[in-house]
Amino acid sequence: MSDNSGDVATQVANVFGGEQQLNTMNTDAKRMLADAQAGRWAVDEETGTHLRRAVSQMQDQLTDVSRRVYLLKQAPKFGNDEYARMASAHFLQAMDSDDQSLVRVFEAAREMLTTLSQAIEIAISKYDAADDAATQALSKFKDQGSR
Repeated sequence: MSDNSGDVATQVANVFGGEQQLNTMNTDAKRMLADAQAGRWAVDEETGTHLRRAVSQMQDQLTDVSRRVYLLKQAPKFGNDEYARMASAHFLQAMDSDDQSLVRVFEAAREMLTTLSQAIEIAISKYDAADDAATQALSKFKDQGSR
């Protein structure tokens, strides 16, 4: 049995610029989430809508692919003899055994997009809260000036 799962995993990772780039994107998405939660990153509704749409489109595409990736987590039915069982086990190991296997790369991409989506939602809410606070502060300043 030829093992081209590494090639396929590389192709999936290459959608995001390669495995290292996908790892960097995962780290960056987590940092963006932490920054948004801490109030260090905020975006206005219009920018957030564009970001939200881009992430959502990628998530939709990965959802379509996930139906097929699910099959890669199942043992193929090669037969019941010893060789067929060994080949089936090898297939499963190749598909989902380490961070470079297809299933794990795919799941890392989905996780990154989920984290990024959460960060965007929080960043929008932080911008809105900051905007409301600024409006209230200016309103108080204006009220004091009119006395």
